[in-house]
Amino acid sequence: MKPKILITGANGYTGKWLCRHLNEKGIAVRALVHNAPSSDSSNPLIEYVSGDLRDLASLKKAMEGIETVMHLAAVYRPANVTRKDFWDVNVEGVRNIVEAAAEAHVKKFVHCSTVGVHGTTGRHPINEDGPIKPDDLYQESKWAGEQLALSIAREKGLNLTVLRPAGIYGPGEKRFLKITQMIKNGRFIMFGNGKVSYHFVHVSDFCEAFWLASQKENTNGRVYIIADRTPIDIAEVVVVLAKAVGVKPPTFKLPYALLWMAAIVTEILCKPFGIQPPMHRRRAAWFRSERAYNIDRAIKELGYNPKVETREGLTQMVDSYKKAGWLN
Repeated sequence: MKPKILITGANGYTGKWLCRHLNEKGIAVRALVHNAPSSDSSNPLIEYVSGDLRDLASLKKAMEGIETVMHLAAVYRPANVTRKDFWDVNVEGVRNIVEAAAEAHVKKFVHCSTVGVHGTTGRHPINEDGPIKPDDLYQESKWAGEQLALSIAREKGLNLTVLRPAGIYGPGEKRFLKITQMIKNGRFIMFGNGKVSYHFVHVSDFCEAFWLASQKENTNGRVYIIADRTPIDIAEVVVVLAKAVGVKPPTFKLPYALLWMAAIVTEILCKPFGIQPPMHRRRAAWFRSERAYNIDRAIKELGYNPKVETREGLTQMVDSYKKAGWLN
């Protein structure tokens, strides 16, 4: 079966899930990765191709025969990545992939942005028209890339839809592994009171949103926030994780200001050596930054219907840690 869908960033966590999600529907995909394997006989529904967002020629080659592009690839948030690194991939790389898609007369392009472009939201959930106030280089580059994608698509006549996912989680997602380990080992400390909203999106629901967006013809130029139905306080996240690992929820708390100061000092000490600090301000901000979103537009216009309740999804994630032996 010749694939007509190209997925960029197919070797990342969400990219692998998206490939699998479409394969389960019987849909073949072309997976764009940096160094493609010569073949994968174990899965005839995935065709791997090598490419780089900074290499326009490789993208044009990857577009051959493609009708739909699902763009996930990005530089994420390693602390030692420069502004130029973010812009080369998350902005100029977006320019390349969108222009290559337009030149290839792709019928549909679904671009992955992030709710991070909204920065801290406050307790009241905001929608896609909420304030734009990115608070780090990653979010700034994603906002610039999103706007560039929409602009080029309008100019070239490309049908392009933007998805802004909340915090993606699910089985095998390691962003919450360290916190889970600390809770299990009795070393977790809550900084602040924990009454801070955080909004997740289960990876399987996000993949379905990608599929839905790719099938809608009347969403050209539209932007959608994709998240679980409701946010959850981080204090409740900690309770759910503790229950999933079979320990009592931690109760020890310290002022948030102590963590913030420690993060600044750690960044300063690590920067001369070019190493990623074990603690930095972005990670510390999790204890303080409100993230709450309204998904009504996606429900109404895409038919988005998140299936996984957040507490259930967090428990799934911890179960995957156990099965992998990561909590021993």
